[in-house]
Formats: sequence, C-alpha cells, structure tokens
Amino acid sequence: MIDNLNLIKPLLNFDDEDDFYMLYVFKRKKDQSTDKANHQSVRTIRSYCIKSVEQLEERYDEIKMLCEVFKARAYMHIQKQSHKDVSLDMLVTLAERIKCGQHKQQGLFDTVVGQIKTNEKRWIVDIDTKDDSIVESIINTIDNCKPIRSRAFVTTYSGGTVNYSLDIVTKVIQKIPTKSGYHLITEKFDVQEFKKQYPDIDIQKKNPTLLYYPDSIDQIS
Repeated sequence: MIDNLNLIKPLLNFDDEDDFYMLYVFKRKKDQSTDKANHQSVRTIRSYCIKSVEQLEERYDEIKMLCEVFKARAYMHIQKQSHKDVSLDMLVTLAERIKCGQHKQQGLFDTVVGQIKTNEKRWIVDIDTKDDSIVESIINTIDNCKPIRSRAFVTTYSGGTVNYSLDIVTKVIQKIPTKSGYHLITEKFDVQEFKKQYPDIDIQKKNPTLLYYPDSIDQIS
C-alpha cells in the first residue's frame, strides 16, 4: 500500500473559490486479472473535482475504499485548474461538436479538463528506481539545468570584507513514491539539456501523480 496524501496536500493552492484539482480513481490494464486483451488500458471508476484540502480529507476514506474494492489506483493532478476556464471552453467545444453532428455529450467535462491549459506549470519526472544515489543524481541534474536559481549567503565577515557563497535553489518541489520508483514534482527546466544525460526518463507535463495504491492490487493472481 502506498498513501501519498500528506505529501500531496502541501502542493494544493486554493487562492480562489474557482480553483480545483482533478482526482481520478481508475483501473490500469496491467492491474486486471482476467484476459487483458479485452480491457481498456485505463478505466475510470470515479472522478472528483477537489475544491479544498478539507474536501479531499473528507472524501479520502471513500477514495481508498473504491481503490481497495475495485483494485484500482487514485491519481491526482497537481496542476490547478479554473471552473470558469473549463466552462467557457466547454461552450466552445459543445458548439463545435453539435455543428459536426455529434449530439451525445457524455464525457464533455472530462474531455475539456484533459485538453485545457492549467494554471500551474508543474511537471512530473517519472523515475523507475528507488536507488537513492541514482535519484539524487537525477535531482542534481534537474537543478543544474537552466534556468538556474541561486541564493547568496554570507559566509564570513572580516575587516570590512564580506564573503558570499551561492546555494542552488532546487526545482524539485516534492518526491512522490510510486510502485516502482518516484514521481519528482518539478518546476519547468531545460528538457533538452536534461535529456542529454537521461534520454529515457519520461517527463510528463500534464499527468496526475499517484495518491493511493491499495494492497488489493498486489493480491491479484
């Protein structure tokens, strides 16, 4: 079981009543025990618009129960969205669909939420290892990619001379455990520079991170 609630809560910023974060409980194809050829790659059990930390905490037992019963995972976006922006885009998308002869609108909200730009630029660097030395090396590489931000500290003061040292400010906001490694939640950085050293590491610019992974998945035979 992996429970990342306390790691994700500090990432949520509700500056306006219009703000929300999407949360999904879904089954992945590889977590299903029957003939996998007949399954969708991802099947959504339930989705939530999280409007406050309090709401997330109130619904969390329900979310965990759904994960255990359906052998599903809970994932949460850490990029904030706006109800106003989504509503306006839904109007445009709805009009375009009707014009093209598409009159069944199930899933319109989820479609628009998945396409519209988010209000926070946070990326997920998906690492498939728990080796601390490798993870630390990846974090150092990210921190040394442009743009580099640093802070100056006074180290010594003698005879009217002030000496400074520079400390690089990390771009890694949070480290979220996953089944096989970690999701590093980061600020934007130079991807091309990073890929020179780690060409095979996946950088996800609008994907959710793992909130809850139940014991029941590991009991699938």
